[in-house]
Amino acid sequence: MNKINGDREPQPAIKDGTYDSGTIKVVVFACVIIVLAVVLTGSVGYFITRDAVVDKLKSRDLVYALKSITSKIDGRVERAKETALILSQDPTIIQWVASAEADERLGEYSRKKINDIAQNYDYANSFIVSAITKHYWAEGSKLIQVMSETSPHDKWFYDMLQSDKAVDLNIDYNTGRQDTYVFVNALVKDGQRPVAVTGVGLSLKSIAAEFQRYKAADRSNLWLVDSEGKIHLADDFSHNGRYLNDFLPTEVCALVVQDMDRQSTDPKVIEYTAATGETMDLAYQSTKSTDWKVVFQVPRSESIALLDSIKLNAAIAGLLTLVLMIFVFYFVSYRIADPLKRALRLTKEMERQVEERTRELSEKNQKIVDSIDYAKRLQESILATPAEISAIFNDYFILWQPRDIVGGDFYWVRPVSPDKSLVAVGDCTGHGVPGAFMTMAVNSVLKHIVDQDCTEPAQILAELNRRLKEILHRNRRGDITDDGLDIGICCINHKQRQLVFAGAKIPLFIYRDSQVHILKGDRQSIGYRRSNPDMQFTAHCWNVKTGDRFYLTTDGYTDQNGGSKDYSFGRKRLTQLILEQDSRDLSEQQAAFIAALREYMGREQQRDDIAMIGFSCDESRAGAG
Repeated sequence: MNKINGDREPQPAIKDGTYDSGTIKVVVFACVIIVLAVVLTGSVGYFITRDAVVDKLKSRDLVYALKSITSKIDGRVERAKETALILSQDPTIIQWVASAEADERLGEYSRKKINDIAQNYDYANSFIVSAITKHYWAEGSKLIQVMSETSPHDKWFYDMLQSDKAVDLNIDYNTGRQDTYVFVNALVKDGQRPVAVTGVGLSLKSIAAEFQRYKAADRSNLWLVDSEGKIHLADDFSHNGRYLNDFLPTEVCALVVQDMDRQSTDPKVIEYTAATGETMDLAYQSTKSTDWKVVFQVPRSESIALLDSIKLNAAIAGLLTLVLMIFVFYFVSYRIADPLKRALRLTKEMERQVEERTRELSEKNQKIVDSIDYAKRLQESILATPAEISAIFNDYFILWQPRDIVGGDFYWVRPVSPDKSLVAVGDCTGHGVPGAFMTMAVNSVLKHIVDQDCTEPAQILAELNRRLKEILHRNRRGDITDDGLDIGICCINHKQRQLVFAGAKIPLFIYRDSQVHILKGDRQSIGYRRSNPDMQFTAHCWNVKTGDRFYLTTDGYTDQNGGSKDYSFGRKRLTQLILEQDSRDLSEQQAAFIAALREYMGREQQRDDIAMIGFSCDESRAGAG
């Protein structure tokens, strides 16, 4: 007994151990997949977020800062220009300097004017420099100096007189005051004679404070530079008076300074690698009022510094989620008994249901196919037979190719007297079975019209339009469907060698003497709800000569897409194809038309029903009506 019990006791442990081993393998495999998924998702999310932050920095943050600063500078400079021009156009000041400052009353007014502007309008200084006396008058009614042509400091004054510019700018950085000054000079004229230079001095110190406000990061830099790369204003005052190439690589500095696109003041953003290997983002923009540029430099590492904390938080959240998912997965997999068998049973049940549904669908599909095949036989029964067509034309071909088994395109041939025959090609609304029913209805109406001795094509179309509207729409005013057709019809008088054609959006192609002539149908369809019931159609007469060949086709042939650009076949290609059949009998052309269309279609599917008939009136025979 002990031996037997001893042999049997390990069996549950082996069974349990086997189950645990399989479970552990599944859990381990699932955990690896989850870890990979979490790492992959986190990495992709991080890189997408980083790219979005960098893109936002380039396309919005840097651009916004540049536009704001540039607009402030332009606004201050433009206001200073307006003030300088007002001074230069003051008649009292002009009269005073033109009189060599002889009239003290005028001088008092002029000196008071520039003093008020300096004190009341936030300008660093204002001035008048006479071209006659060379006196330099500044705010406070002070005579500062007498200008000299030999002094390099006075060169700006004589350059202004020579330039004949209405207004000009000079920029100067004062090291002692740690400020940048913009002097706006305006030319004072007495008639056409320059008599003085007046203007204001503008301090950009307040804009320097704005630079500090727009500073993006601890190591970012904002600079205002001139056309030579000299820094006149910066968020870091120690940079004022230095040059851009002290802080940027030579090639980047050259790109910014030598950018000669004067037509655009839009911000431009570039990135480059610094000597330390760090990626830097750099944006610059020209001001509208001067040739200065605002340059904004931001280290990439500081722009995306926020992502480090996001990355850490995401890693912690991902780790906690991973631990929770492993616990839940293990618990569920451990508790669910025999999940594989349940899955197999479920799979077999699904397979049984799929097989049953497939069998039902197959039976229904077979019934539908049988019905459509029967509809095809009915539709073919209303089409003219080769024997009936051969009784009228010795040389002809028929191309009838529904997109589905049956379709809405048809051809119709009818002898109406020993010397007269009718030939038509039509394109009814819809495809498949609905289109086929339309062709049968139209065929019946056509037969009834002709049986009533109406044989002129234009009259047949008008009567067909009237009757179809009565049949199709008499009880369907609220119906969203709208049925009708396009048709082209020819009446051939074999004895008189004359053909009369009328068409509703279907043309007649005629080959004669290596040329193709086209008799266009009217640009209106038949039988639709919006068709005019009193619509009249145009009759085209053609005197038939030996060798003439006639082609009627629906738009299914010309509208078929294909080729390298997926365009429609088109009438131009059809015309060329007709010309290429010059040496072939019409009975041989059917294969050529089919081959040309298939080659053009390539792998494209047929998009519409196709019906085409080609015939010749040479030595033709008309059957009895």
